[in-house]
Amino acid sequence: MAIIAIILSLSIAVGLYWHGHQFREHADTQLQLLKTTLQAKEQNLISAQASSNNQISELSQSVAGQNQAMAALQAQLELTEQNRKTIERQLALLNIKDANHWRLNEANYLLQLAAYKLWLEQDPVTAIALLTEADNSINNADDPHLLPLRRAINTDVQLLKSIPLVDKEGIAFRLEGILQQAESLQLAEIELPEAVAAQDNQLSADSADWQDNLAKSWRKFSENFITVRRRDGQVEALIEPQHAWYLKENLKLQLQQAEQALFRSQGELFKAKLQRAEQWVSEFFIQNSQAQAMIEDLKQLQQLEIVDKLPEQLSSLGAAEQAIKERQQRLLPSLEGAE
Repeated sequence: MAIIAIILSLSIAVGLYWHGHQFREHADTQLQLLKTTLQAKEQNLISAQASSNNQISELSQSVAGQNQAMAALQAQLELTEQNRKTIERQLALLNIKDANHWRLNEANYLLQLAAYKLWLEQDPVTAIALLTEADNSINNADDPHLLPLRRAINTDVQLLKSIPLVDKEGIAFRLEGILQQAESLQLAEIELPEAVAAQDNQLSADSADWQDNLAKSWRKFSENFITVRRRDGQVEALIEPQHAWYLKENLKLQLQQAEQALFRSQGELFKAKLQRAEQWVSEFFIQNSQAQAMIEDLKQLQQLEIVDKLPEQLSSLGAAEQAIKERQQRLLPSLEGAE
């Protein structure tokens, strides 16, 4: 029994040892596998951490770039706001200290328009009206700096008023009167006087008439070759009756063109048209009292000067330019101070 018990104990001990050894080997294997797994996970974690760090770094750089862009944009917005406020201050300053700016520019425009009317359209009356309007505009400004300009404008007005102006309306009325008379002019037609009686070519038997007989013989001989009929009186130019209407219409046209040249101050053309009209009345119409009076009127009109003697310059133009420059110079320091 004791031996059996010992054998049994040894068997149990050997079984326990073997089982423990197997368990330990299995545990070691599991532990090694666990270590390997942990190492792999640790490596993955390290890689993931490194990747995250890189992403965080890139994100930080991107955020930093955006922050810089936002800072630059903010600075630009602040600068724009400053410029806006500066412009507002300048505009306010202009509204306060230069309320007469538009009046001065309006006056300058009126002066330029007066110069155009005076020199290009030969219209001093309208030029005087425009100069007066410019003076009124500056007077409303109530600015002592503009007194030299007002003085120059009034000098120009007095100069233009002193010019003896051509009475173009009166001349035009005279031309219209002549034009109305043209319709009643009588066309000069050819007038042939009666033929002189034929001379007697009969020879005389008296020897004392030998000279007359010689002349009669010569006339009788020459009449066989040449026929000559003498007429006393002057033969006028022949105009066919159907052409009379065209002649009168052309005469009227010359007078109308002379009137146009009058209002355009074209002196040479005015005289040329009147000379042609005078020539036609003299050559193609009966020289009765009406035609003679018309010719005399045309000659008198040719002696008239229809171009006004206008000044070559207006002092107010230069004065306006100088006033604008001086005003800009006065405003410049104020604008710089507002900035």
